Amino acid sequence: MAVYDFESLQDIVSKIDKEEIYIKICKNIKKFRLERYNEFKMNNVKNSINPFSTENIAALLDYNHNHYKRFESENDSTKKIPLNKLVLLSIILDKKIDDFLK
Repeated sequence: MAVYDFESLQDIVSKIDKEEIYIKICKNIKKFRLERYNEFKMNNVKNSINPFSTENIAALLDYNHNHYKRFESENDSTKKIPLNKLVLLSIILDKKIDDFLK
């Protein structure tokens, strides 16, 4: 593990692009949800309610559908998912929190 001095850490932290991080999170939210949606659809043909639809994910997170869809949109810079909702989403989608940042 590297040991940094304060100035080095300041330099590293100052180079972090928050918008890039949110774009990555948005892309991964959508990607992971679609993976689970398609997996459920393939394995549960007889069940008509897919828990991984945007409507159902929104309900599980206690958001309206339009509000949730903005979290999946990398072009919407006004809606950033709160950490507690990201934690819930990681549980719903069966992903680790750090997977959303990769």
